[in-house]
Amino acid sequence: WSSPADALASAANLLAGQGWKAGEGWGCEVTLPKNFAYADADIDDTRPLSEWRSRGLRRADGGALPSGDGPASIYLPAGARGPAFLVLPNFRVILKYNNAASYALAVAVLGDRIVGRPGIKGDWPRDDRPMSRDERVRFQQALAAAGFDPGAPDGILGRRTRSATRDYQKAHGLLADGYPTADLLAAVETR
Repeated sequence: WSSPADALASAANLLAGQGWKAGEGWGCEVTLPKNFAYADADIDDTRPLSEWRSRGLRRADGGALPSGDGPASIYLPAGARGPAFLVLPNFRVILKYNNAASYALAVAVLGDRIVGRPGIKGDWPRDDRPMSRDERVRFQQALAAAGFDPGAPDGILGRRTRSATRDYQKAHGLLADGYPTADLLAAVETR
């Protein structure tokens, strides 16, 4: 508990034991083409890197996407209006340590910053008001009442809730980024 070096070595050992591949990054920030199908932007929707390249994804810093043709997913922590990330298998290893995608992204970006890589380039939607826990529960209840299963209404906007959100958005002709907002709560509750 009192040795930072030991704590870091223990975390590194745990990540290695979970399948971390040295020399293969966690992913990178990307820009999406204007016609991008946001319904495909989901950590659980894994596709070969070649498909993402062919669909026009580019690194936000102008560099080349990772080489090879391994599995990759798109993660939109703030929906279509925020930055986008192409995540690779090492990102999933971080998720084994802590299953919150926001945590994994913070660890990945912090690691990049420690070795001198630039920070996040994309803008975050600063005008989005975070929902309270009660609003998140109401959002899940409203989705369920509308026929879209977010799982138990627990106020945790996890994968099932994002999937139900995306399905609701598709069914109502909205941009299907799976990102729950206070404005979307109001829309779901009034339909």
